[in-house]
Parts: sequence; structure tokens; C-alpha cells
Amino acid sequence: MTIRIETRRLLLRPFVAADAAVVEGYAGRWEIARMTTRIAHPYPKGAAAAWIAGHTAAREEGSEYTFAVTLQGQEQPIGATSLRRSEPGNLELGYWLAPGHWGQGLATEAAQAMVVYGFETLGAEALTSGHFADNAASGRVLEKAGFRANGIARQWSEARQDFVDANRFLLTRESWQRARRIAAEKAR
Repeated sequence: MTIRIETRRLLLRPFVAADAAVVEGYAGRWEIARMTTRIAHPYPKGAAAAWIAGHTAAREEGSEYTFAVTLQGQEQPIGATSLRRSEPGNLELGYWLAPGHWGQGLATEAAQAMVVYGFETLGAEALTSGHFADNAASGRVLEKAGFRANGIARQWSEARQDFVDANRFLLTRESWQRARRIAAEKAR
């Protein structure tokens, strides 16, 4: 069974081997790599194909659920998003988009869909995420998806080859359910 998550403007789907060249092109860009913890810079040739090849096993063992972010009606990925087990009951949300798609609310739309998937399908009790301190736009994405600031940590950046200040965020199942109830009551 192939998992596909549809939103108003996006389709989140598993990556396929044919996506490797596009991913390698995006991941090789400094402005993307520098804002992630795990993307190396320069991005090694063949790394995208190896990364994609590992997704099925990670999904089957329940350690990580990675999706290509595509625009509705288009097959080419414009980014990636994932939920990774960080500890029992918790998943960590990660995402990146190609620069040509920044500032359009697409990262927020993808993050909100992943929040629903994490709580409703994967049964998470809490979701965590974060962003480097010099990436305020990512903080706005997380806040719009319901996350709240939960502290600051030093986090490794593979691209920068250094520890970087990161703002950490948390969204619990309880607070997510409460926000949904309030929104539903206001909509009546």
C-alpha cells in the first residue's frame, strides 16, 4: 500500500528512485543544506539515490516516514518532509522546500498534514521539531502548525560542520486536540 497525503495544494507521497536527480540538485544547494541537520554540503553524488533506497526499510521498521512534497497534479518533488522516531511515543518533524517555493505557505501546509498523520495514523503522543536560530521563517511554519517554543539547544549541522543554536518546538496530542476542538466550535 502506498501512503499518499493530499492537501489543498500538495501531494505528499513516498519518494521513488526516479526522484534522485531532482533531490540531489536541491540538496546540493547551500541555502537548503545549511538549514538542515543531516544534509551534507557539498552533497555527495549518489547520496540521494542511497537516501531514497533506505526509505522503505525505515518505514517498515517504524523509525522514519519520509515523503516527497509535490504540487497537486505534478510529479516532480519540490521538497521533502518526514516524521522520525526520537523516543517512544514521540516523533520529530523535519522538512525542506526548494527556494523557488518559499514564502507561499507550502511548508506550513505540508507540516500541518504531517501533524495530522503523526497523531491520527502513527499514534504519536508528542511531536517535536526545531529550526536553526538564523531561520526564523521555519519557526513561523512550526507555530502555524500548532507547535510551541520549548527551549534552545546546540544542534549539529552537517553542512556547516558545526554546532548551531536551534530553537526547539513541541506539540503534544492533548494541545493539538484542544486546538482542534476550539477551532471546530468557532466554525459553528
